[in-house]
Amino acid sequence: MKARTLSDEALRALIRVGEPVKLTGENLEGADLEGANLREADFEGANLRGACLANADLSRANLSWARLDGADLTGARLMEARLPHAHLEEARLARVHAGRADMRWTRLREADLSEADLVGADLQGAEMWKTRLHRTRMTLDTMHGLERHLSATQLAGLELYGTSPLGVPASPAVDPLPA
Repeated sequence: MKARTLSDEALRALIRVGEPVKLTGENLEGADLEGANLREADFEGANLRGACLANADLSRANLSWARLDGADLTGARLMEARLPHAHLEEARLARVHAGRADMRWTRLREADLSEADLVGADLQGAEMWKTRLHRTRMTLDTMHGLERHLSATQLAGLELYGTSPLGVPASPAVDPLPA
């Protein structure tokens, strides 16, 4: 793997320019981007392992194939972000706002999505082994295609909204499994 190319200071200076940043394939392991405005940024294939992206705005950002294992995205905005095939193992995604995000085939093993808003997100094929979904908000459409990928996932307090396959409106549901 190539060495990290930009210091935290250089990254912040690049972000302050105000234009969407293009950091495709860059090694940004451990970068501190807390609270950064990264709207429409391109991180496709980037290494962001262990990075701090807490409270960052990643709306409409491209994180396809990015490595975010162990990253902190607590409170981040991921509205309409693209994350297909991203690796988010052991990542902290508590309280993220990821409405309408494309999260198909993401690896969310042992990730914490507590209190996350995933309403309208596409999680088809996402791998959620031991993923924490405590008080996470999702629609039934979001759950489509996840049946095979929820191994040992904690569903206590999961809130489901939308319409069931029988056309019956679903109200917030609390799963009886312990947290």
